[in-house]
Amino acid sequence: MKPFLSRKATIRGGRDGDIQAATSGLDLSMAKPPEMGGEASKKTNPEEIFSMGYAACFASSLEYLLQNSMTNFEAIEVEATTHLVADGDQGFKFSIDLEVEVRGLNKEVAQAFTAKALNFCPYSKAIKGNVDVTTQIK
Repeated sequence: MKPFLSRKATIRGGRDGDIQAATSGLDLSMAKPPEMGGEASKKTNPEEIFSMGYAACFASSLEYLLQNSMTNFEAIEVEATTHLVADGDQGFKFSIDLEVEVRGLNKEVAQAFTAKALNFCPYSKAIKGNVDVTTQIK
């Protein structure tokens, strides 16, 4: 199957490395968080980057579904919190909390579109069955 869209990122080093996006040139320095033995810093980490990507993808999917159904709304805000949790002898796994706000819609309609977006968003599809995702409508 031919991809619709492809983007590439390269990391040099591990948790204390630098990651760069090929297309945009976005270059981020990473650091181990204090919970993993690192020092407090303003540098990023894979969990934060995943939260950013998931929030953006989910909001984009929600926007697409709303516009495609000609449902009027004012604005979308999605906050994704990625948790790294112990997985016994298997290392770690993610769990994710999504807080979704669709201004201009009542909670029931926003909830219905959020449920549709969970089945539409590529990030949601990629982690389905592997990552616990909870949603809260603001």
